[in-house]
Formats: sequence, C-alpha cells, structure tokens
Amino acid sequence: MFRSKRKSQYTIRDVPQATDHRLRETAALEDISLNQATLRAIQRGLGTGEQPLKYRSVRDLLPSATAVDTSGWATVLSEMDSVNPEEWK
Repeated sequence: MFRSKRKSQYTIRDVPQATDHRLRETAALEDISLNQATLRAIQRGLGTGEQPLKYRSVRDLLPSATAVDTSGWATVLSEMDSVNPEEWK
C-alpha cells in the first residue's frame, strides 16, 4: 500500500455538472472552501474520513422468506399483466 507523509495535489477534470453543483452547494452550506468540500466527499466515499460512510441494509426489516405469501404476489402480478380493452378505446 502506498503511503506518503507529504500531502498530494490533484487536478480533477470533466466533473459532471450534478457533482459540481452538489459540491458547491455543500461548500456554501457548510461555509467551507470548495477544496474542503471535495476532500470531505472523497474521504467519506473511500471510508477514510473522520466519519466514514455507513451503508445500511433494510433486509432485517423484511419478513423471512418462509413468511412471505407468494401466492398473493402471484395474483397481484397476474392482474397487472392483464389488459382491459375498455381502457384502450
């Protein structure tokens, strides 16, 4: 693994407009420089910041696979696949 004691400098090109907008918005809201906002975003994304991004799953909130009524889902899905000719007049 590469480790350097000195700070590195980067030039980032072709930043998507939505990313640029979000970074500038964050910098303005937090009253920090665009550079600081960008560094924080990179650190969060890489999990190297003070507060790394935590991914959460909702899987624990779902009922177990054995508790799911698959016949009910099959009925709903089959109703969605049917076409009512009266609605297409």
